[in-house]
Amino acid sequence: MSLQSDLFMQNVNFFKKQEGRWFSQRTTHYLKAGNSKAGKSDLEVTYMDVGTDAVIQLCNEASCSATDAVGGLRIAQKSTVDGQTRTLVTLLAAIATDDDNGKLISKPEGKARSQVSQYRFENEVLTIVTAADGLRAEERWWFITDKLRMRTNVLSGDQGQTMASFCSEIRLGDIKP
Repeated sequence: MSLQSDLFMQNVNFFKKQEGRWFSQRTTHYLKAGNSKAGKSDLEVTYMDVGTDAVIQLCNEASCSATDAVGGLRIAQKSTVDGQTRTLVTLLAAIATDDDNGKLISKPEGKARSQVSQYRFENEVLTIVTAADGLRAEERWWFITDKLRMRTNVLSGDQGQTMASFCSEIRLGDIKP
């Protein structure tokens, strides 16, 4: 099933709009511990077309049809929290199940297994829900302008919410080859 409605194309455009270099500031609140941490990240996000080998491979790993792919993202992230720096590259593939919903397959480079989340696109906000090991994460992405993106994340367990974070991200420009 290949979806080509106007709503579907809006979703494709939303993923394409992620591409570029971003500066991210994040505040994370650990609700049970009662403390917070601030961090910053430099992100390089590359959009991958549906025919890209990485998108097809992620679809195959998750037993999804690549013909329903919206596209993919390669996110290279260098983050600093409490003076410690870490680098991570994650591949994502979005698989549409209808105009507004689908699966988001993510796989950090070097990891053996991918993770499948559910996504919903509504009122220009992407909501990603991931459930694993008794935890549920709900992340939201949206644009204020083409150069300002917001993200929130709430992590919940059996005892309720355990962590909440907020990111504001500024587009620095295109990725230079």
